[in-house]
Amino acid sequence: MKNTGHTKTRCFFTLRAACALVISVVADGLDYIGAPLFGIPIIGDVFDVIVTGLLFSITKSKVSVIINLAEFIPFADFLPIYTVSTLIWILRESGYDKTAFIKQILDFLVNKR
Repeated sequence: MKNTGHTKTRCFFTLRAACALVISVVADGLDYIGAPLFGIPIIGDVFDVIVTGLLFSITKSKVSVIINLAEFIPFADFLPIYTVSTLIWILRESGYDKTAFIKQILDFLVNKR
């Protein structure tokens, strides 16, 4: 019989990652499009707290929360901070090996014909 525990865990992670990424992209889009509204200190800060809390409830990543705190820096709203922090979380949770990635890039550049 097949071990479906790993498959279920992988499927659950994929679902969590997809939900977090959609929320991040939408929140960054709203930050950019709704800049006049979300530029107001109280309204923008409440929005940022809600989105950061929602993403933490999905990812349980303290690193992402720390990165998302950059949203409270004035004029940083134009950067896709939520999306970047979510992509970092996805890469870390999926077993991303940065040394292997850098080696692949170097091999590609050296062996390019």
